[in-house]
Amino acid sequence: MSMRKIYGNDANLTLMQNMRKNQHIPHACLFYGEKGSGRKTLAEYFAMTVLCTGENVPCGTCKNCQKILHGVHPDLIPVAHSGKKQGFSVDTVREICRDAIVAPNDSDKKIYLFADCDNIGIPAQNTLLKLTEEPPEHVLLLFTATEKSAFLETMLSRMMQIAVRPCTPDECREALTQQHNISPSDADRAVRATSGENIGLAIEWLENPAMQELTRQAAELTGAVAERKQYEILRILSGYEKDRTQAETFLRLLMKQFRDACMIKYGSDFLTGCNFRSAEELSEVITISRAERLCHAVQSAYEALQASVSLKLVLASLGGNLLL
Repeated sequence: MSMRKIYGNDANLTLMQNMRKNQHIPHACLFYGEKGSGRKTLAEYFAMTVLCTGENVPCGTCKNCQKILHGVHPDLIPVAHSGKKQGFSVDTVREICRDAIVAPNDSDKKIYLFADCDNIGIPAQNTLLKLTEEPPEHVLLLFTATEKSAFLETMLSRMMQIAVRPCTPDECREALTQQHNISPSDADRAVRATSGENIGLAIEWLENPAMQELTRQAAELTGAVAERKQYEILRILSGYEKDRTQAETFLRLLMKQFRDACMIKYGSDFLTGCNFRSAEELSEVITISRAERLCHAVQSAYEALQASVSLKLVLASLGGNLLL
């Protein structure tokens, strides 16, 4: 199995290679970015960079690299989710702390991968504090999350933080066609619908009719805001009152639509939303200050959902704020 090309993160790849070259490997590292942006892929690339025994690190062909690519390296340990919210329970973390004392099997490092930490609880983080601050010399802890805010400040201060960068639409199209065997026509559809910055999101859009409906409704709500159709705004938002995950995804799509409207007002063509036409229509009827207020309203609603505020209350409040 060969390595897949990583898009949009050349600076991060260079950083990781330099850390290996200069033997400045952190003992804990957080990769954060939106879902589908390649956080876990980048974390695994870093693990490969650390464990590679070839000349051009990571070579992708040495025994360690091949084991990681096939998901069977005994020293790259994915930590299973546990607990009611599928975060990481205190018992799971305690087991990792006990296991961390044991020396690696095949390598100089033993790497634990805590993926998708958005629901990691405070008790679990407090249990991890000592291991994150003073792990054994052979231990490297890798975390991935959508937002840094998933972690306590005391945890963040103990780990290196790497923002996973978006790719370009051309890079997204190349990845879809060359790495995922998607037809050029379907790749074009996915890029247009999802802004082409997020390869995982584009794949999800093609495979999931529910995701296609989310982008359609984000465009529809953008149009309703442009025409100040209060009933339509509230109707669309109320459809997400029973699914927090879908509501969060919808708000991220809506934020991009409003940002596009703002960018169009500024004369920029760097657009990331799912529907250019509705964003353009909104930009024609609002001032820059209102465009900024709309972005702020959606961002505040998204942060409230992250903080577990009542979903129904957040969406009702957002519906009113979109008309201001």
